[in-house]
Amino acid sequence: MNDDILQRMLAPLMRGVRLLFGRGILTGTRDGLKMQNAQMTSLDGETFDDVERPQQYGQISVPLPGAETFFGCLLGDRDQAVILVVEDKRYRPTGLPDGDSGIYHYEGHRLRLTKDGRAILTCKTLEVYADASILFDSPESTFTGNLTVQKNLTVQKNLTVQKNLTVQQNTHIQGNLALDGSGDTKGHFTMSDATIAGVTYSGHNHHENGRGSNTGGPQNG
Repeated sequence: MNDDILQRMLAPLMRGVRLLFGRGILTGTRDGLKMQNAQMTSLDGETFDDVERPQQYGQISVPLPGAETFFGCLLGDRDQAVILVVEDKRYRPTGLPDGDSGIYHYEGHRLRLTKDGRAILTCKTLEVYADASILFDSPESTFTGNLTVQKNLTVQKNLTVQKNLTVQQNTHIQGNLALDGSGDTKGHFTMSDATIAGVTYSGHNHHENGRGSNTGGPQNG
């Protein structure tokens, strides 16, 4: 068998291999279907419509037009193209240390998992919607800005406030409340007892200074 015959025999196979994979540019996405479909143009100008884009279970994304695609064609049939990977060099964060991973948005907010057990979430607004409850199990938590509680606040141990605390409804404190500065209220406090300047409010006496005169200051006992 000479080389010419071998090349003619292998030519269909080689054409099929060349048609198996390709690279292209995304031109649009349809996300309302059960499996996301996309439109793209290959680097040599071939147009593809309604190309399926499978995604990993539990992960969702809608890439922008102009993103780069890497696709495969089943049995080399260009009518059965499937997008395998979508990459967007315009917005992908770069310069990460070895081992880091995360997710990102083209506007810049991202979640990064890095060494020493750190998870770093960077965004403008964080919204959490929980139907039952939220549990923060941590020895210590720090809020660097103001904290506004719109409903009841229950503190089962000590509460120390060094700056502003805005509560629009009830606050229930079962332990001690320590204020390092002054306090100002436009409403009223209800409590069984209070000690002010070392004097018990509910159980103190005053010296009587005669009829018509002011009494003396409060005293314990």
